[in-house]
Amino acid sequence: MPWLAPQTDTVIRGLAERGRKNVLLVPIAFTSDHIETLFELDIEYAHELGRSVGMKQVRRAKSLNDSPFFTKALAEIVADHLQSDRKATTQLQLRCPLCVNPVCGKMRDFFLQTKEEKNG
Repeated sequence: MPWLAPQTDTVIRGLAERGRKNVLLVPIAFTSDHIETLFELDIEYAHELGRSVGMKQVRRAKSLNDSPFFTKALAEIVADHLQSDRKATTQLQLRCPLCVNPVCGKMRDFFLQTKEEKNG
């Protein structure tokens, strides 16, 4: 299965070719700092690639990490779910596009059946 495109380095190069000098990277899929944000984005893209293509500044938006606002929002989502009669979020039943991994389906079935059996 192909990875999402375009790749970050391709976009940075393309923006530089169009005369952009400042870029803010916003890794929406990552809620906390880890090796990909700290090394790949901050060092490889922001520092090394940015410099090599003539960017003035390539920076990354701060991760949510342990932000009180973020942790409160997560706690509210969990509390709302525990107080509901839903066995699982409707999103749990969804599979990634083109996913053929049998483990994903088995995991979803397990959690959906487990909640049903407890409530049954």
